[in-house]
Amino acid sequence: MKYRPKPIVILPARQKGVTLLEVLFALAILGGLLTIASLIYSGYRTKASETVAQEDLRQAYTSAMTFFVDFPQRTLTRADLEKYGFQSSPRIETRIVDGRLASLLLVSYSRLSDSKIFMVQGLGTGFAGAKGSSGPTSGPGAPGGGLSSPGPSEGNPGHSLAGPVIQPINEPGRSRCSDRAKSELQEAFAVAQKYFAKEPGGSITKDILMQYGYEPSEEINLLVLNGTRPSLELSATFSVPGALNFRIDSSGSIRQG
Repeated sequence: MKYRPKPIVILPARQKGVTLLEVLFALAILGGLLTIASLIYSGYRTKASETVAQEDLRQAYTSAMTFFVDFPQRTLTRADLEKYGFQSSPRIETRIVDGRLASLLLVSYSRLSDSKIFMVQGLGTGFAGAKGSSGPTSGPGAPGGGLSSPGPSEGNPGHSLAGPVIQPINEPGRSRCSDRAKSELQEAFAVAQKYFAKEPGGSITKDILMQYGYEPSEEINLLVLNGTRPSLELSATFSVPGALNFRIDSSGSIRQG
């Protein structure tokens, strides 16, 4: 009787299972990678939007200078910018802080959060291309209500031989935005007094202010907080991120809101 060896049976290797700790570790790594990718994309998106905002500001400045060639004594408006070729890019805001040739200041920013605000200043009254600009460059006879402003060469950070200097908004620029809001409050307050002279017991609204001669500005967010004469309170904020709010009361006193 011949010996027959028993066949060797190879059993399948026991499959090792994935533990919960390993799953959690893999998810943590994946989450970290997604966070890094999100931050990189967000930074790229912000940089791209800031580049577009600067380009819009450059185009707005060019349109403004073309406007002042024809009308050096007038105050620039948003309608004037558009008439002279300026077109705003999507999700970019461009504001006129001061529309006078002697003290021109434009700002631009993206609607994305954490984006920088950029500013550009004008040439001042030394703008040689303006028709009839041979008058005084400072003092009461200068364009812009007696403001003194340096010419396009020395002393004016808003312009160089290579073109307009676009820079992040600084404290003087923000201060001029605040001054614009205060000026708007004083104008609205004066119009309100005209209304109360005729209707002492009435209550003012923004529509009534407009009926009595107030012209709202796209750059200023004006609100009537209390429309009665004894408790009159108006609020104004320049429309840029981080701008200060100001209020004026029935006595005409302006304070930060």
